[in-house]
Amino acid sequence: MKRVLFWLITFAAILGACLTNGEAAEQPPPQYAKLPVPATLDAPETIAAGRAIFAANCVSCHGSQGDGAGSVHPQFGPAPADLTGLEQAKVNTPQYLFWRVSEGGRVEPFLSRGSIMPAWKHHLTEEERWQVVAYIRWLAR
Repeated sequence: MKRVLFWLITFAAILGACLTNGEAAEQPPPQYAKLPVPATLDAPETIAAGRAIFAANCVSCHGSQGDGAGSVHPQFGPAPADLTGLEQAKVNTPQYLFWRVSEGGRVEPFLSRGSIMPAWKHHLTEEERWQVVAYIRWLAR
């Protein structure tokens, strides 16, 4: 009886995890959600600067087209994100993207999923991270 109860509880926990809406957990924390978006985010020069930063830092994983088909393939964890989808553009706010670029896979829920994306806040200025966000948004259009 104890064995049956153990398996029922285990099954219920797994089923609950599968049915949980992951999108709600992927909201940026307040310090990112409340950030003002730069007025120049959609400016051609901002997008061009973001393209250069992306080419220097992100192409190896996300690919030159941003489709996740880079030359580096992680041995564990999720594959690099495809940044070109229109659905992603509808869901991901500029603040969300800034959070992801800034914190990488070092925060939940991405840490527990095994994300190996680096936190770019230690390597890129705030302006440069916004430029990358501008380019990512351009890729999704």
